[in-house]
Amino acid sequence: MNPIGDRGLATVTGWLEGLSRRSQATSNNIANIDTPGYVRQEVNFETELQRQFGRGSVEMAATDARHYTAGGRQRDALGLDPQQLLTSSRMDGNSVDIDQEMVLLTETQMRYQAASQVLSKKLGIIRTVIQ
Repeated sequence: MNPIGDRGLATVTGWLEGLSRRSQATSNNIANIDTPGYVRQEVNFETELQRQFGRGSVEMAATDARHYTAGGRQRDALGLDPQQLLTSSRMDGNSVDIDQEMVLLTETQMRYQAASQVLSKKLGIIRTVIQ
């Protein structure tokens, strides 16, 4: 519940909650790197957040065929080929790739820090208005 009706606060707090869940799942994956048969956990909240707030695609437009676009179809957000995702060459059935997890953890931490700063600034503005 948002007492002042600011939709931006709800968006940022939803972002923080999702990033917190992703960080926990990634930490669990790293902690279970040596557990035979462990299946990697994944939290993908951006799609649900976009749906909830009615946003469309976040891809950049390409005005020329030679331009790169964000979110291309050949690679995921981490720059990995889809064939690399969730594949394991391990004999014990563990699907955790430590390199992927460390990159994801770092990216999640950076996004969390950015969202925290946005929330702090937004609350600072509200505090100034109230005073």
